[in-house]
Amino acid sequence: MNNETLDPDDWGQMKRLAKKMAEDMISYQQNIREKPVVKKIPQHVLDLFNEPVPRKPQGPEKTYQEFQEKIASNITAFNTHPRFWATVIGTGTPFGALADMWASGLNHPVIWPPDLPHTIELQVINWIKQMLGYPEDASGVLVSGGSIANLIGLTVARNVKAGYNVKKMGITKKLTFYGSTEAHSCIQRNLELLGVGEENLRKIPVDEDYKIPICALNKQVQIDKEKGFTPICVIGNAGSTNTGSIDDLAALADYCEAQGLWFHVDGALGSFAALSSKYRHLVDGMKRADSLAVDLHKWMYMPYGVGCTLIRHPKEHHEAFSIHAPYIEHEDVWLSDLGVEQSRPNRALKVWMSLKEHGVDKYGSVIEQDIEYAKYFAGLVAKSSELELLAPVPLNVVCFRYVRDDLSESELDVLNAALFEKIIWDGKFGPFNTTVDGKFAFRICTVNHRTTKEDLRLFYEEILENGKNINP
Repeated sequence: MNNETLDPDDWGQMKRLAKKMAEDMISYQQNIREKPVVKKIPQHVLDLFNEPVPRKPQGPEKTYQEFQEKIASNITAFNTHPRFWATVIGTGTPFGALADMWASGLNHPVIWPPDLPHTIELQVINWIKQMLGYPEDASGVLVSGGSIANLIGLTVARNVKAGYNVKKMGITKKLTFYGSTEAHSCIQRNLELLGVGEENLRKIPVDEDYKIPICALNKQVQIDKEKGFTPICVIGNAGSTNTGSIDDLAALADYCEAQGLWFHVDGALGSFAALSSKYRHLVDGMKRADSLAVDLHKWMYMPYGVGCTLIRHPKEHHEAFSIHAPYIEHEDVWLSDLGVEQSRPNRALKVWMSLKEHGVDKYGSVIEQDIEYAKYFAGLVAKSSELELLAPVPLNVVCFRYVRDDLSESELDVLNAALFEKIIWDGKFGPFNTTVDGKFAFRICTVNHRTTKEDLRLFYEEILENGKNINP
């Protein structure tokens, strides 16, 4: 009986194919402007993916050819395109993609110290702390993205501030968490997962700048205390997804310190504004957070997916997630002791290689450019009688709509929804839509190192041109 293996029969042939695949991948990014930002996938293409599971081999060359024909030629450019400003998704980079290829090629999971993948992740976490001004003795762990990064921080907050052993006993008290109505939806989902429940997340209405008002927050906390609840944590926004608003993080830190509450900051969108010398003051207060969630595949342009949680209190962080089993007994701290994953991919390599490639100062310049471009576009909107800004623009998110004096609010919603459908399916630009104060809004978020000011000017003209031709 022959020994079965999944290695290639011909390594030379595999090397030639690998070279072609790498070159094709880089060419894809090089020529990304030629593709539509988004497009509707034809049904006949979708039908190609109804086939049964393959039973017999067809080899790597034919499989790659099929990938090119079915997937690469039909997939939209989406977030890699210079004119994509929809959901908060970074663009990635060619070298970052190659780094990810090497991570897969090494196929070396992050398990225990002092193995190199573990060591690389620790260095990357230390770099992130330095970049954000977070305490050097804080702990941290790389995760899949902002949702899990927030989950890690909120878990530690729950366990530390509950006043009893939640890990052992479960939820036995009425625990309450506090955030604004601008808080990301993952905060609610995470608290549902943690057993706290949606009803115990207090969503405080925002002020005119879409920030959480301290006075309203304090009023709700005191009411909850009088009713026998146990206030646990306040969640501040370092750039909300909907409007880009930034809470007064320093004031929230002061409040939490005075009230004995855990201070968590969701910095998935805006934390890396700290790398811009011009705008770092906007998020300066986040360095005082007990826990901080950040996303590197957003405003650090890393290939998906990699986020990070930083915790000011290493002992409490470890206690929240460590568990004993005879097959993983160890005395030192493993990174798997700091989160929910036992099997951990090497997320750090693409970050390590990308930071080495460009240097942090270059990232700061590009981030600052993104903010300046958002403010440039907001200026175009503000000067136009046909467009209306719907929220302030402190960072890199612009919410706006098309307006006509002869239309009611409901008619304006219909007009803007139709205008959005026209713009998005034309495939030339990639905005998103949202609701701001009950109004249908266009929303763009510049986390795109490929965007130029000209791209935004053309988008502005496209909105004006198409808006006048739509009747609700």
